[in-house]
Amino acid sequence: MRNRRLLWGAVILFVVCLAACKKEKPQSLIPDSLAFLQELFNPAYQIDADSIRLMIRSYLNENPVTPWDSALLAHYREKDEFFWLNDSLVSDKPATQVADSMLFWLGDISRHGINPNLYPVDGIRERLQQIRSLKLQEGKTMNRLLADVEYQLTAAYLSYVCQLKFGFLPSGRRWNDSINRIPLKHCDVTFANAALDSLRANPIAAFHRAQPSSPLYRKMQEELERVNAWGKTDTTDYYRNRLLVNMERARWQYALEKGKKYVVANVAAFMLQAINEETDSILEMRICVGSVKNKTPLLSSRIYYMELNPYWNVPQSIIRKEIIPTYRRDTTYFTRNRMKVYDNKTGLQVDPHSIRWAKYAGRGVPYTVKQDNKTGNSLGRIIFRFPNPHSVYLHDTPSRWAFTRKNRAVSHGCVRLQKALDFAFFLLKDPDELLEDRIRIAMDIKPVSEEGKKLSNSATYSELKHYSLEKYIPLFIDYQTVYLSADNNLRYCEDIYKYDSSLLKAMDDLNLKP
Repeated sequence: MRNRRLLWGAVILFVVCLAACKKEKPQSLIPDSLAFLQELFNPAYQIDADSIRLMIRSYLNENPVTPWDSALLAHYREKDEFFWLNDSLVSDKPATQVADSMLFWLGDISRHGINPNLYPVDGIRERLQQIRSLKLQEGKTMNRLLADVEYQLTAAYLSYVCQLKFGFLPSGRRWNDSINRIPLKHCDVTFANAALDSLRANPIAAFHRAQPSSPLYRKMQEELERVNAWGKTDTTDYYRNRLLVNMERARWQYALEKGKKYVVANVAAFMLQAINEETDSILEMRICVGSVKNKTPLLSSRIYYMELNPYWNVPQSIIRKEIIPTYRRDTTYFTRNRMKVYDNKTGLQVDPHSIRWAKYAGRGVPYTVKQDNKTGNSLGRIIFRFPNPHSVYLHDTPSRWAFTRKNRAVSHGCVRLQKALDFAFFLLKDPDELLEDRIRIAMDIKPVSEEGKKLSNSATYSELKHYSLEKYIPLFIDYQTVYLSADNNLRYCEDIYKYDSSLLKAMDDLNLKP
């Protein structure tokens, strides 16, 4: 018993010395003050810092796959510092047991919708128990246990922090087809090294700082806990799977910075939110999006320009697939819809009745079809443009009936706005009564301000045709089947494009689902 107490005291003193060990003494062995205890040590209990470092280096992957693997490799190959082998490892005070705190957070990963078996929590805890009880299993040594604990905790910490911050699914498993890709931030070595700096400075604070904190994410965590309490049913699976997928989406970070004022169009929910964090306000409205056949592409861009009373240059695909078949059944189509036809070679207007449309039904059409602006124009009275390779935009619409539908996947891919005028005002840098009235006048809406009323009555007034924003507004056309409404309630919506299923499969394949 006396020898065991001496041995336990030696381990504690050694662990304290490990914490104090500096890089300028890379080959330091057991401190001289403990030399008299060497005879008490069974060889399996002999502790040597350099042996521990060599064991850790033998675990390193010389061909790192992830940025956190690279940070792990660089740290243990180039530095002698230990993160976990300090006095807290053998402390009997829970508040100072940093390793145990890390194991708590790793074991609690199911609160994030992730399988806790992703991390070797039980194995690390079992090794800690051997160290603390001084009861080594056959074939084990104290050096090996300490090396295992140090390496596995650091590896788990980096993986945990990086994936909570940027998502658990690899990039190639996040999207459903090549056009639906929003540029995202990814974990890099710089972030992983910063995470190690945080661990070094204040481990407990680092663990707390790693937790996602957006209102949507926290609401989904609370909802997941509530749903899990229902037990296992088909209904539980439906809601649980929705939450798992959207918690993963919520961990992804847009590469384009949102700033304080930005727009998110949620295709799955048929809703748009224009968010101004400076005024703590959200303009929320219904939208119509692309049909299942003509999906609205997911993207990020910047709204920089609005156009009043736009003409509509009808896309070639719509001419071939819709206009030509309709015209062959109804020759009044072009007149009724205020559309004109122009020869692509000469640029001259031609009579649509003089064209043999049937021969162009399945191939390129050498004509441009343009719809007159204002009344009845498919783009409505105002359009909001932003750079993108898909020729899509946000716009007003004369088809107000569609906003009463539950399923509003009815467009050719562009996004129709329920409150186009309010959206135009949101985009302005500052409230401007006169400019707002100029927009109203262009849309045949009565002005509000006294100065605006004077403009509408002036014979020399020039109608506003377009306006370039003083500062662009970030736009994200995204897809979330669980989202937070403007009234701070969690909402579920249907997976209209069937994008959730591929994400669930990816999570299953990688054993991420709890």
